[in-house]
Amino acid sequence: MGKLFLLLLLGVFLAKLEILDLHTKQKLTKLLLYVTTPMMMIDAFYDRMLMLESQPEQSGLGVGMLFVYSFAFYLILIALSLILVFALRAAKKDRRLYTFMTIFGNVGFMGFPVVSSVFGTEGLFYAAILNSVFNIFVYTFGVVLMGGAGADASASKTEQLRAIPWKKLLLTPAVLCTAVGLLIFIFRIRLPEILADTCDTLGGLTSPLAMLVVGANLNGMKGRDMLKNMRMNVYVLLRQIALPLVFWVLIRLIVNHPVLTPTLLLLSCMPVANTTALFATEYGGNEKLASQGIFLTTLFSLVSFPLIMWICL
Repeated sequence: MGKLFLLLLLGVFLAKLEILDLHTKQKLTKLLLYVTTPMMMIDAFYDRMLMLESQPEQSGLGVGMLFVYSFAFYLILIALSLILVFALRAAKKDRRLYTFMTIFGNVGFMGFPVVSSVFGTEGLFYAAILNSVFNIFVYTFGVVLMGGAGADASASKTEQLRAIPWKKLLLTPAVLCTAVGLLIFIFRIRLPEILADTCDTLGGLTSPLAMLVVGANLNGMKGRDMLKNMRMNVYVLLRQIALPLVFWVLIRLIVNHPVLTPTLLLLSCMPVANTTALFATEYGGNEKLASQGIFLTTLFSLVSFPLIMWICL
C-alpha cells in the first residue's frame, strides 16, 4: 500500500508539473484500457494455468464457480447499496447516482494493483474474472440504473434492456481478453515463451501507470471545498468502512476460501469507479457529485484498505 500511495503522489506531482496533462492522461487511459490491462488479464489466466500444472493439489475452485461467486459479489452490493442509500436520506434526484457509486468500485485501475500487491497471481486471477462480470453489470444494470439505456427516459425496463449497446459490451478489450484468457486456461494452451513474456511485461505496466493516472486525476480537485458536503462525508464513511464490514459477514456465508474470500473483501473496499463520472456526463447525472465521490473515496481508501484488512483478517 505504501508503494501504491507513493505512485499516486507521484501522479499528483507530475500533473502539477503538467507532465501528465489532460492530453497525456487521456492517452495513458486508452493505453491502460486497450493494451496493458487486457494483457495483464491474459497473463493472470496463463500464470494461474502454469501454477496449477505445477501444483495440481491447489486446483480447488473451477472457473464456473468463480463466475457464480462474482455474480454473487455484485448481487450483494446491489442489496447493500439500496440499504445504504435509504439510510443516507439522499435527495431523490441523486439516489440513482449514489446507488451506482456504491455498486461499482474501481476494480480495474485500483483493484488490480492492490490485489496483485497483496495476494499475488492467484488473487489477480480472481480479480480478472470479477472484472469481466463488472463489465457485464455496468453496461446492463448500470446503464439502466442511470437512465441511459432508452432514448426515452420514461421507457419501460424491457425497452431499456433492448436498447443496451450489446455490441459495445461484448467487444471491449477487457471482455475479449477475458475470453481469450479463459480459452487458454480451460484448454491448457501453451503460449510461445516470447509471447507469454511480452504479455507479462505489458501487463506489469498496468499497476504503476494506473496509479499515476489516478493521482493525476486527483490533482486540481479542491478537497477542502468537497469536505463541506456533509452528506458525502457520511457516505464515504459508510461506503468505505461499514459496507465492507457487512459484506465480509455476508460473503463468508457463501464462500470460505483462504485467498478468494479476502480478495472479494478487498475489491468491495475499492473507491468509486471512474466510470461514474463518465456515465453521469453521458446520461445527465450530477457530474459534480460524481467527481466528489470519486475523489473522496479514493483519498480515504488509502486509510480504509489497511484498516478493513486489519479488522477482518
